[in-house]
Amino acid sequence: MFPHPACLEAGTRRERSAYPPVMASVISRTNKIGEVVSHQVKWRLGGGRTAPWQTERFDGGEDGRKAAEIFCQAVNDCGQQWPPGWVKGVGYVDPNAGETDERRYRFREYALTFVENKTGVEDHYREACKGDLARWIFPTFEHCDVRSVEHFSHDTIQAWVRKLEQTKVHKGQKPKNGEPKWRTMSPKTIRNLHGLLFSVLQRAVEAEPPLRARNPCELTRLPRTDDDSADGEDIEFLTPDEVEGILECLERRSDRELCIIKYGTGMRWGEISALCPAQLIDWNTGKPKIRVMRAWKKDGSGGYKIGAPKSKKSRRTIRVSLSVVDSVQRLGGENLQNGERLFFTGEAGQRLHYSTFYDRWMRAVVRAKARGLLPQYKNPTPHDLRHSHAAVLISEGRGLTYVQRRLGHESIKTTSDTYGHLLPEADDEAMVVIDRSLGRRPPEVGLMEAEDRNDRSRVHVVHMDGESKSYVQAFWSHSDASAVADQWQLDHPEDFVRVETMAADWWRRQQTNGLKDVRSEMPQRLRIWIGSALYMLDGSPFSTGVDIESVADRWTWEWEDRFTGRDVLTSVTHEPGMLALTRATAWGCTREKVTAAFARVREEALSAVSAHPARGGSGEPVA
Repeated sequence: MFPHPACLEAGTRRERSAYPPVMASVISRTNKIGEVVSHQVKWRLGGGRTAPWQTERFDGGEDGRKAAEIFCQAVNDCGQQWPPGWVKGVGYVDPNAGETDERRYRFREYALTFVENKTGVEDHYREACKGDLARWIFPTFEHCDVRSVEHFSHDTIQAWVRKLEQTKVHKGQKPKNGEPKWRTMSPKTIRNLHGLLFSVLQRAVEAEPPLRARNPCELTRLPRTDDDSADGEDIEFLTPDEVEGILECLERRSDRELCIIKYGTGMRWGEISALCPAQLIDWNTGKPKIRVMRAWKKDGSGGYKIGAPKSKKSRRTIRVSLSVVDSVQRLGGENLQNGERLFFTGEAGQRLHYSTFYDRWMRAVVRAKARGLLPQYKNPTPHDLRHSHAAVLISEGRGLTYVQRRLGHESIKTTSDTYGHLLPEADDEAMVVIDRSLGRRPPEVGLMEAEDRNDRSRVHVVHMDGESKSYVQAFWSHSDASAVADQWQLDHPEDFVRVETMAADWWRRQQTNGLKDVRSEMPQRLRIWIGSALYMLDGSPFSTGVDIESVADRWTWEWEDRFTGRDVLTSVTHEPGMLALTRATAWGCTREKVTAAFARVREEALSAVSAHPARGGSGEPVA
């Protein structure tokens, strides 16, 4: 019989630890009149002093007490792990679960079951995951046991990543003649494969009962995406003249119109190749728009179908210029009789394949270089028209939030990582900060910026609207307000952020302090570490979807509650509401001190649970 790996793992930790494990115990729960209503078995997973608490509940009475004691002994026998075959809240589902059906814990069967049962994904993604498993992960881990700390450890995962770093791959299918262009696997691909393995093992960690105490993938040091090799795909930003040069070298009129629309809208290939007249909005007005509501997608069977765009934020409506309108009109324009007609098709009137257009595009690139219309060092792809569209917007002063919404990026982090270096004001502001830090007087602020900061007739207000909290901050300088709005959106991608300019006199009349709180310079922003945990009346942890045992970093602005320059602060508070929760929090600028304080404050919170007003306590804050 294969020994339960959780027991092996716990035993290994005990040998390394200088402290004895925290053993499971039985706690009797009583009501207000002193009657025993239930028995709870409580222990720390694996026996570690800072490991997460685990609980199981049994009925009151003598029978419940005996059952709790038997289960408690089973937990101790398994090294403070859930006994094999036990399901939380149910009991043993199979008396022989620890001895039979071992095959379902082999990585191949476990991973395929995980992918097959995954919800909220499309069929083509599911098939892609299966393909990645078969090609890159099964050759190493196919017959391993997901419960084994020997099969899946920091060393085995790191060795597998190292092997991927040395693997040579090629893009697309092999050519009919000659060898493909081989290159090392990109850091992004390695990260994606590691993420797939991580998700499978995380399912084993979160199983009930858990099959593993931790996910070894958490410890892996992955290659940085900005360390991509020279053979990786670099973005080529094209100037308007270079775009025009490539357009001149395209042989087909429809290809030229496609490039004009792609460059003018920034749409993805799957979106623009599915473009039809039904997507044209307000077409005969002064503000024509295209509603991006469909795209070509893989159907999971090797073919394609028209479906929704890439993500929720990809479904968007974008204004288009007159040049784009003219191109659409030359392709047939608005057609109420045949609204589903594709503007761009292949030879048989079906979907225009990317590879077909790509070949024609590359021939035009070669001709543009030969005619001196494109630099020899640039090798743009059709997708670079989308990047160049974003570059034009940023060069004209549009912020990252605007670019994100126009391109349909799900997260502004994607926009920032791709185009943030193009922000025209970034270098100027950085140079001022560097000179100031070196004790030099910074160069004179530009005339427009000086006028902006000295203008007291207008106030620029940043609205930061989140699900739990909203903030409003006013600035004299529009550049300061825009910088704060962009940074807040990066820190809180789910919030809605906007900058509103209004008359200072009107703003003064709306505020209690008038114009005293309008900021004349950039506010402070500090990186802090924070840990927060919630506990119920019975002392069991209450999960909000965030790992309550971890301490994470976050950036805070000076108007936020947790903003501090101190090493560490702590608090234990009783939360209002029917759940009667008690919160333990530690935060500060020094990670080590916050981590240590978080462990202490969690113990304080457990001691303070009995003082919650819902239990008849005073309800006074504990710290």
